[in-house]
Amino acid sequence: MTTPAELVAEPIVPQPPHSQARGTAGLVLSILGILSVIAPYLGLPLSIAAVVLSSQQKVRDRQAGEVGLSRTTAGRVTGIVGIVLNGIMGAVLLVVVIVMRLAR
Repeated sequence: MTTPAELVAEPIVPQPPHSQARGTAGLVLSILGILSVIAPYLGLPLSIAAVVLSSQQKVRDRQAGEVGLSRTTAGRVTGIVGIVLNGIMGAVLLVVVIVMRLAR
């Protein structure tokens, strides 16, 4: 025979929602990195941080079994685009500075 204490179910403890904070931060940083392409010394670190944060979030999402990786993937891809664009602009600026010094 069961007692009333055995019939009471364990309380259900709600799980905290899985945070997409790093994915969102990666996306925002990558957008800022692309927008600041005219200043490679500022845009390059932002784009690198975007790729790092998005990659960390992607690992956490996979461990948690999350399937919606669109924001994380977008942050990573735009971060890579920002790195490439800032690298090109940095190289162009370097060439311009060298040509200007040689022209003197």
